[in-house]
Amino acid sequence: MSVLSRLRGKSQLEVMKLAEEIRAEATRVVWNTNVVPKGWRDVFAKPMCAICHKLYKQIHDANRIWADTEEKVEERKRKTQEAIDTLQDIYDLINYLATTLPVDWNKFDTLLSLMLKENEKLKNWKDGVKVKAKKK
Repeated sequence: MSVLSRLRGKSQLEVMKLAEEIRAEATRVVWNTNVVPKGWRDVFAKPMCAICHKLYKQIHDANRIWADTEEKVEERKRKTQEAIDTLQDIYDLINYLATTLPVDWNKFDTLLSLMLKENEKLKNWKDGVKVKAKKK
C-alpha cells in the first residue's frame, strides 16, 4: 500500500538519529561535574565529545555515498565499519574513565543502551548495502 506524497512524513535515517542522541547524551554526562570533575575534562570530556562528533560525521559521510557500483558499495561498507570502530573507541574511553575515576554507572545507562542499539543498527545497515540502480 502506498502513501500519497502529501501525507508522507519526512523520513530520518535511524542510525543518524541514534548518533545524534549518543552525541547529546555523552555531552550531558561527561560535562556533569558530578561524573567528570573539571580537572579531568581535558582527559575525558573533550575527547568524548570529539569522538561522538566523529561517529556522527562518519555515518553522515557513509550515507552520502550512492552505492551504484561495486567500488562504492565497498567504500560505503568501509566507512560504516569505521563508524562501528568509533563506537568501540567510545566504549574504550568510558572504560578508561571508569578505571580512573569513581564513577556512578547509573549515569551511563542511557548512553550505553543507545550505543548498543547503534551498534546493532550499524551492523544491519552495513550488511544491507547492495548495488543500487542509477537514478534516471
